Amino acid sequence: MTRNGPFSILDSVEIAMRDGVVLRADIWLPDTQGSWPVLLQRTPYRKEDAFGTQHISALDFRVALRRGYAIVVQDSRGRFASDGTFAPFAHEATDGQDTIAWLRQQSFCDGQIAMFGASYVGATQVLAASAQPEGLVAVSPHLTTARHGETWAYRAGAIELGFLLLWIIESLGPEDLARRLPGLPVDIAERASGLLEQMQCDPTAAFSRLPIIDDDLLALAPYAADWFSNARATAAAQDREQLAALADTAMPFLVSCGWNDLFLEGAIELFETVRRRRERAQDVRDRLIIGPWSHGNPTDWQGDFWLGYAASTAGLSDEQLDFFDAVRADAQAATPMVRYFRSGSNSWHAAPDWPLPGTAQRNFFLVEQDLRETTGNDFWSRAYVSDPLSPVPTVGGADFLPGLLLGRNSGSKDQAAIERRDDMLVFTSAALEADLEVTGLVEAVIWAASSGRSADWTARLCDVETSGRSLGLVDGIYRQNACDGGPTEIAIRLGHISHLFRKGHRIRLQLASSNFPRFDRNPQSGLPSTQTPATGFETARQQIQGGPTMPSRLLLPVILQEFPRQHGLTVTLPA
Repeated sequence: MTRNGPFSILDSVEIAMRDGVVLRADIWLPDTQGSWPVLLQRTPYRKEDAFGTQHISALDFRVALRRGYAIVVQDSRGRFASDGTFAPFAHEATDGQDTIAWLRQQSFCDGQIAMFGASYVGATQVLAASAQPEGLVAVSPHLTTARHGETWAYRAGAIELGFLLLWIIESLGPEDLARRLPGLPVDIAERASGLLEQMQCDPTAAFSRLPIIDDDLLALAPYAADWFSNARATAAAQDREQLAALADTAMPFLVSCGWNDLFLEGAIELFETVRRRRERAQDVRDRLIIGPWSHGNPTDWQGDFWLGYAASTAGLSDEQLDFFDAVRADAQAATPMVRYFRSGSNSWHAAPDWPLPGTAQRNFFLVEQDLRETTGNDFWSRAYVSDPLSPVPTVGGADFLPGLLLGRNSGSKDQAAIERRDDMLVFTSAALEADLEVTGLVEAVIWAASSGRSADWTARLCDVETSGRSLGLVDGIYRQNACDGGPTEIAIRLGHISHLFRKGHRIRLQLASSNFPRFDRNPQSGLPSTQTPATGFETARQQIQGGPTMPSRLLLPVILQEFPRQHGLTVTLPA
């Protein structure tokens, strides 16, 4: 035991799982006699690492200890101090159950456990909660998803290439390979170690490797065989995974996420799933907080912009502890159900429900080079040539680039360079006559045709300032696995945003056929993207069409009445 003033730490306490595998946890205890509610974090990223366990998870351990909580941080199976073999997501439900059952038997625990943490640590909460272990009274998943196929590894058939490779390079690969090296044949060990070194030195070259999946990558990360699977990517959208089990739970959820985080769509899906457990809004004990954050960047600087002093996660530690206090008291948290940060005004707002009440869909039709509120009377067509070996580069958005500790390519960024390319089409509205708030799910429906045997269709919503600068807001993709050459109606889910388009600004929609390296490249030859060498990639002529019988359009969720502003996250409601 280590004593540190007002608390003590029990180092690497052994906890046996049902199959005999021993996991190890550090236990932080208030330096007073008694038993306490326990805050549990289960992490694959090293239990001693304060950056991951506290900073990214937005919870200050010293404050929690002073408020009467014990804290348990456990290395997950096969990671760092814990025994066993790491298999992403596979054991987190049962290991979470077993850890919670063990905690409830300890004298320092009063029988109530809440879980917290971000990213994969959020996934360990979701999976544990889906098993409904006795004693788990609340969870606070931050920057994470409900499912771990669609919204984590895949988007509408495409693979989140940049994220998955960086996850291996930065977080999973080094520790996992070090544990497996003694058992590998010498030649395989050398190839795996050499590949990891190359990828760490030049991640950009790692993104461009073709084929994506080969024996060297599998030696480095055996689980990549499941991730880089075109069949799994195609089927993922229909796999509901643990959504039904989550809908059957009772414990309250505090879901916090970021508009510029690649897991935003999965986080909102998680909240919507648990919100539907109660019919009346006043009975809902769950809470949703959506900040401007990106993955690994909880600061007030996102993309190309400083968003103001209230934009960081600085207040989220107290928010989580207040939420846990309310749950333990069997009371409603003294906060609105929904709080969200709106870009364009850089302001926080409170709402009584999600989706926001009174949201109205507004259609902007693609007409030649314009976005208009009517379809026009004439048929039109525009075309470009897509070359997957010279893809449109990722510029901003809810991505993970160029890595967890940087996030420089996440958020709203100037689109000038890519809008000059001849393999992208842009459609722009007239100047707005009044401010326009867009909060909710943005979608595009296009009529498209390709000469290729398969095609990707990408879309990005932009805000064009009075100066003419075009700033990206949200983007999405749809992978069409079989093309017949004729026009097909394609629905592209761009994703959720909250943005105030100012009077005089214009709305813009970009359309293209790649967004690399956020997403993997489509060979356009009908061959699987992850197994195809460069010789299997083909150019294709892409057409976007519109008119009265083929109404290509942008669908925006418009807020008709502004919701109350707040000064940051912390709020005191009237009695």
